[in-house]
Amino acid sequence: MEFYSLVEAMRRELAVCVRTSSAEDIPWGWVGAAVAELLSENSSGISRAVLLTELEAQWHKVAMGEVMQYETLYSLAPFFNCSIKPPPSTVFGLKIDGTKTIPNTQIWLWRVSGAPEPTDVSNAAAKNTNKRRRDADMQMDAFVHQRFYPMIEAREFSGFFDNTRTLFATNLWMADRGGGSGGQPVHTLLPTTSLAFELRLRDNVKQTETANKHTDEALLQRVFGVRFVGGQFVRDGKPEFSADQIWCKIGEVGEIKTKWRDRRLVLYCFIEGVLEHEDPPVTVTIGMWAEDVAVARLFKTGFYIGLLCPIVKSCASGSASMEAELGPQTIVFITSPCRSRSAAAGPGMASQFSIAQNESGLLDYRRYAHRVQLCQCHTDMINLTLLARVIAVSNNMPFEENGETQDRYAVRIDDGTAVRDITFWNQLGQQAARMLPGQLVLLVNLDTSDENGDVVLNGSSETGTKVYIISEMASIPTSSALRSCSFLSTLSDTANVYAKVCIVSIHPGATHIRDARDNLSATMLVHTTCHHPVQRKGNPQFSGTLDGPADVYDFVCPACRNNNLPPEDVISIFDIIVCIDDGTLSLMARTTATVAKAILRISPSQMLELPSSSEQQQKLLAPQGKEVVVSLTTFCEPFSTDHDVRIDAICDADDVGIFVSR
Repeated sequence: MEFYSLVEAMRRELAVCVRTSSAEDIPWGWVGAAVAELLSENSSGISRAVLLTELEAQWHKVAMGEVMQYETLYSLAPFFNCSIKPPPSTVFGLKIDGTKTIPNTQIWLWRVSGAPEPTDVSNAAAKNTNKRRRDADMQMDAFVHQRFYPMIEAREFSGFFDNTRTLFATNLWMADRGGGSGGQPVHTLLPTTSLAFELRLRDNVKQTETANKHTDEALLQRVFGVRFVGGQFVRDGKPEFSADQIWCKIGEVGEIKTKWRDRRLVLYCFIEGVLEHEDPPVTVTIGMWAEDVAVARLFKTGFYIGLLCPIVKSCASGSASMEAELGPQTIVFITSPCRSRSAAAGPGMASQFSIAQNESGLLDYRRYAHRVQLCQCHTDMINLTLLARVIAVSNNMPFEENGETQDRYAVRIDDGTAVRDITFWNQLGQQAARMLPGQLVLLVNLDTSDENGDVVLNGSSETGTKVYIISEMASIPTSSALRSCSFLSTLSDTANVYAKVCIVSIHPGATHIRDARDNLSATMLVHTTCHHPVQRKGNPQFSGTLDGPADVYDFVCPACRNNNLPPEDVISIFDIIVCIDDGTLSLMARTTATVAKAILRISPSQMLELPSSSEQQQKLLAPQGKEVVVSLTTFCEPFSTDHDVRIDAICDADDVGIFVSR
């Protein structure tokens, strides 16, 4: 497939531009979607150099911007190397290499660098080990917020910041604190309270004390009165600290909203947790207000957090629930004894051996490195990008639930490895209804489900699904550097190719209902929503020329199951067959409505306004002998074994390589 080859080539060239060690560092689905979007936006064509430049710019934004909002970065590299600075919402995993004060002051600094990254056992990621180690070795000073000064100075936390303590932080900003030699800047991270210290647990109780000497069991007992046994935390004596403290397992992280507090609107978020070490277990709701809301980005369902000095709002003796809030002195600790050290840490970490799993247990293929094929699809997959051919498109199958009706369309696709059905919903379903058999399509952000034991793909606007009909993209025929040309004599039964041909003749299609002014049977009446032919109400078998104006008739759309179409929703489009020849073969090809209009250089409404048959016939004769580059699709109509050819996109041969700026 031409488009597949284009995506593969762009992926390799992009890897060189952004200096990754391999094209596998860049997700195939991301490149495919980005290329399709750029081709859609540049319908008059785009050069290979411009396409690559646009991809490089977008990749830098993804790698250093959007991804940071969802993943933990174990490096300070974005602060040093990137022209696009990391947004405050980025979550960093850092290690504290040392603690010191600025000379002649009582201002504390941490020396920080990238924390030890989650272990990735895949061969693909192993190639990046040296680069990731260099990134992790980048160091920077960080101002310590005064909230954490007591931890540095208190006897109870003696040694806590030794042995490269790991912390997770967000809302990080970098500034020059001045005083560098020769006027050089001294880049330093500004103080933040949006951080949590990671507590280390024994990975294996059978290990020696030497192997586990840097774990935090003693601190957990001393501060929170708990210890980890048999996969959960249990009570282990009374905490030595007199301050309030909470140790809980996160069950839910709420959405960030605005609420009234002290007569003003402020941000609010909460987490629901459980104190599993209590008997019986106690549920806890922990609120976060204003600037404390940012710390919620560090929390995930299933993690354990410890709060030292929270504001306890209610905690009746013997009660099964309690409420608390983060306060101005609250210190947060975090750990996850079952946390998987997977490789889903960013766009450069994706590989066929490391697929991210979200909190619901669904496999997230958003950063998967390779092209996913239909034979690999199974249930519980999300954010799939698929490249396949359309076999058939169903009529609307409305779905009713709770008194509401939703449009539902099924599209059957084939990529050479398997055949699957996709269910499209509502507005996206109406868009999918315009797909034609044989067309090559790129489908972005699909998910899978089980239906009576079969894997079914689903797409809707709510989940961000996008449909790109590659065969209809006019920018590819116009851009010679993005495709090659095939000969008509070599067309296969499942072809999606491009060819340079000459238009020999044009013939009316004469297959559906048409306007009374059509003297040549070269148009048909369709529903504006789906572009499927309409039928006369009460006379579905009629397929000829109307006796009068179309707006005096009642029409139905069997494809959309609409039995009462208003006149403005019924329009005329061209229905023609074109004879083309490239010197190796002459054949008859159908056309899409857009292609027919481009060939004839006139709209259907303008054609119908021509008063005589001879004038209309002249419009069909005008394109004869013209050289064009076409996107060709071979296909079978449903319930047929005969293969036809259709032109899905076209440009004049003289226009190839002439690009018009957007």
